[in-house]
Amino acid sequence: MSTTIPATYPDPEYEAAHLATYEREPRHPIKPVFPPGVREEDFNKAIEEFIAVVGKESVFVNEGLSDYIDPYDIHEADQSKRKVPSAAVCPQSTDQLKQVLKVANQYAIPLWTFSRGKNLGYGGPAPRVNGSVALDLHLMNKVIEVSDEYHYAVVEPGVTFIDLYNYCVEHKKKVWPSTASLGWGSVLGNTLDRGMGFGANYAHHQAMAGLEVMLADGDVIRTGQFGITNSPSAFISKFTFGPSVEGLFVQSNLGVVTKLSIWLTPQPQAFMSCAFSMPQFDDLAVMVDAFGEMRRNNTINSLVWFTSLIETLCISGRREDYWKGEGPVPDWRLEELRLETGFGHWYARFGLYGPRRIVQAQFEEIKAVMAEKAPTGELAGALYDNDAGVDAAKVPPEHGSMFVGKPELWSLPLINWPIPKEKVGKAAHGDYAPIIPSSGKLLLEWMKASKPICEANGVELMADFFMFERHVVLMNMFTWDQTDPQQKKNMENLYYGLYEEAKARGYGMYRAHVNHMDLIANLNDFNGHAYNRFVEKIKDALDPNGILSPGKQGVWPNRFRHLRETQEKDSK
Repeated sequence: MSTTIPATYPDPEYEAAHLATYEREPRHPIKPVFPPGVREEDFNKAIEEFIAVVGKESVFVNEGLSDYIDPYDIHEADQSKRKVPSAAVCPQSTDQLKQVLKVANQYAIPLWTFSRGKNLGYGGPAPRVNGSVALDLHLMNKVIEVSDEYHYAVVEPGVTFIDLYNYCVEHKKKVWPSTASLGWGSVLGNTLDRGMGFGANYAHHQAMAGLEVMLADGDVIRTGQFGITNSPSAFISKFTFGPSVEGLFVQSNLGVVTKLSIWLTPQPQAFMSCAFSMPQFDDLAVMVDAFGEMRRNNTINSLVWFTSLIETLCISGRREDYWKGEGPVPDWRLEELRLETGFGHWYARFGLYGPRRIVQAQFEEIKAVMAEKAPTGELAGALYDNDAGVDAAKVPPEHGSMFVGKPELWSLPLINWPIPKEKVGKAAHGDYAPIIPSSGKLLLEWMKASKPICEANGVELMADFFMFERHVVLMNMFTWDQTDPQQKKNMENLYYGLYEEAKARGYGMYRAHVNHMDLIANLNDFNGHAYNRFVEKIKDALDPNGILSPGKQGVWPNRFRHLRETQEKDSK
């Protein structure tokens, strides 16, 4: 077994960013821990058998686990609360994966499954159950197929957004993949965690078709038309004969997805980069209602991404560059900055894709709608067209980037916002991400309710959101210095403050940090938490030994159900 992590990204830029995230000082030693209920003797035997399956270079312990913790852990210095694995194992194929599951079942070893571990802000690769063995699938990294005819890709878990983009470029594929805001994440992992991109197929989990899944006992199933031998519709149809089961493996611990098909955007004849801004905080309401209506009537058939003035400033500097006083930047100073920079208070950014005449007609309609409904706003559009298809690489970053499917690492500096330049701090970030109806009234109410909660805990309202047809996924982001005990305490208070506000309004969550999965799952309270009971019945049937990611999304196997926490603040 190894105590040294090999490079995980072939691209030097991505590997450097990875190391800068996980190898930062001050570092806290990873103390040995065993899976709950597992004897040390059985654990050691399991490690030996994992090595026999995948090789000693693909099993990690002790300091070799530095890539398997949450790099932004609020409890990193508190061993009683810190989430750490006991070991990590990295299979390279489905055959090896099957053998790993066999060993885990034999010795009752809980596994924590992930593809790239880049769900940062929500725990990254850290396990829900302390002492689980990290089941790291990044070495299963083949792009199996990209279809120019039907515009889809089939990938294994370890394929990143930058991997898929590079494959399409190298093989001259006439498609634009959708990409998340950071290109280092897994296409499969992001999709299964209901991640989002920025183009026409932005809702990744809604763009998937056939899956291949390995169950806890090693049995393999394929869903939809993929379950039919040699089906030409395996990756182009969501239809199946009988119940559709793909959704059971989204944000799930019911199986290990080993292959995923996802629909891509045909390389368009025309692409228009669009941005609309308005100057005042309260302008958000009219923007949301106008763009929401155009999303629903299909004038705009791609994601609309809303960002705020604070986020615009975060990308280009740190708090101290704009505000020398204590605490968050006050409103009066934000207004000065808006006037100095010419930025809007709110931005809506989106792309238009398709035949040139259709794109131009869409833009003219958007221009007319916004002139009538939001005359104080500013609309900009930059058209790129080519009869042979627009080359995404030739669209400049200020107009293209993730909107043309080109992965970047552009937003990483944002987390340094609260760290003074002369201080050696350790930047971290988290999110509270409620799902809210696409209503200007409700969105503005949420901003006005969450803003004082943020400011009371020393941070600005740093909010952006992703507009679907009828709802938005909102990101209340917060950044802090991990070396500052008061800031860490503030971030915990902030999370619970936003939780209580969202709970009172009936807003569920898009994702949850591993520390709060039970808290968020508890919101599913209809009929005595019937949804949770239903899923756990399936869990017990498919995974009787409870080896696959126990506690993920608040779903507990019978064996570990005693570990469920109420996690309400007044009981902490």
